[in-house]
Amino acid sequence: MKILMPYSTNIYRFLVASLAVVAIGAVAPAAWAATSCFNVSCGQSCTPTAPATTSNLVTAGDFPSGATTPIAMVDPNDGRDRMFIATQQGSILVWDSTNQTILATPFIDLRDDVGGPVLAGGERGLLAMVADPDYAATGQFYVFYTRANQGAGTTGDIVIERYQRSAGNPDVANPAGTEIMVIDHPASNHNGGWLAFGPDGFLYISTGDGGGGCDSGAGSNGDGQRSDTLAGKLLRIDVRGIDGSATAPDDCGVGATNYMVPSTNPFSGMEPACDEVWTLGLRNPFRFSFDSMTGDIYIGDVGQLKWEEINILQASTPAPANFGWVCREGCETANNDESGCSTTGCATDTGNTCEFPRTTTGFWDPALCHHNGGWGSIMGGYRYRGSAVPSIAGDYFYGDAACGQIWKTTTLDPSNQAAIDAECWASGFGGTFGFAEDRNGELYVIVGGAGRIACIHNGDGCPALTGEGVFDDGFETGDTTEWTATFP
Repeated sequence: MKILMPYSTNIYRFLVASLAVVAIGAVAPAAWAATSCFNVSCGQSCTPTAPATTSNLVTAGDFPSGATTPIAMVDPNDGRDRMFIATQQGSILVWDSTNQTILATPFIDLRDDVGGPVLAGGERGLLAMVADPDYAATGQFYVFYTRANQGAGTTGDIVIERYQRSAGNPDVANPAGTEIMVIDHPASNHNGGWLAFGPDGFLYISTGDGGGGCDSGAGSNGDGQRSDTLAGKLLRIDVRGIDGSATAPDDCGVGATNYMVPSTNPFSGMEPACDEVWTLGLRNPFRFSFDSMTGDIYIGDVGQLKWEEINILQASTPAPANFGWVCREGCETANNDESGCSTTGCATDTGNTCEFPRTTTGFWDPALCHHNGGWGSIMGGYRYRGSAVPSIAGDYFYGDAACGQIWKTTTLDPSNQAAIDAECWASGFGGTFGFAEDRNGELYVIVGGAGRIACIHNGDGCPALTGEGVFDDGFETGDTTEWTATFP
């Protein structure tokens, strides 16, 4: 297999989808089980309770040569039966939901071997895509990628770039983009890699720390705990011009910028902090999502050598929350028996019971975490807000690229994180690189390491987008292109 996704530092931990995963140990001590941290064998087999189940939607044979590793699936919610499939190599494909096929012509091709800007391989590549909340009108979308060499010191830079669909053909995008933000990132790993628009209309971006094991042993001087770096963070910016009081960004990025900083960001105008920072203390947050009903943020943070984390930031929690890295990992110090990271400069806190937040430091512990012996790269997912599978209503789904299990919560109250619990829900998903949510709240599993995309359904097959809703006919907007006929 060509692709190694955002696995933790040691390469021996990489397990491809086609290999059986060995057990990682017995049930965790009671202290961990009580706080919803798990040490459960990856060899455990689990199957969804009928009628809920999964099926392949897009198979490996459906992908064109050179664009075979799906990394994200995006519903632009433009009233058509199309979804976009972003591939790590840099090509974005068009999925025709009605005919269940990938169109022959890519939506846009950003691969470096055809002249595009995306450097792919290992943990690098096109890592995320998101459509503008008003994509139907604007035709704009954003991508997160690692940059191919464009001169001294540019290789591997993290780039957030905006593109535009073609005015003449909605299944094709214009090849010229606008760089929004560029972040210096010479390390090949720990890029982070997700984009999402929040309910506030701002763009949120997850970035990994500067790379290296234990963030190169920097202790509290590592990227996660420093407010004057964009690495190891969740960032929040205004790319749509919706905050009339927004300010120009400071000098934390690289080169020209095409965004503003929301006036309500916690570090806005506070030098030397980076104005864009929303949360701190993350290691490699490869996938995060918003609960579409509450606005709560669920962050999957890839761990070092012991704990993989799901962190929850409630919409009511004031920014900036700090999730503890590199001082803490899971619900214990990061200099634990397996990770052994330097915690020089960190406040003394030897507690190993999860707190939300911790009384000694104010750090937020993870609501869910898994032992890293078999779990190697956690993939945060979504809280199910669809209607097709009633038995999983309100449950949060997540997985791991190495372990190959999909888990879901059995008890979930974000305001009582100590009581959150989960269970193994499905096996056989090695190589999971993320999840996707369509306009109806239905969920998909992006199994990039195996070159496929699966869906979660209620025994009646994968859902198909049907284009317009009953009332989404363009009448209110005057968009007559959505009408089947026009009348005087």
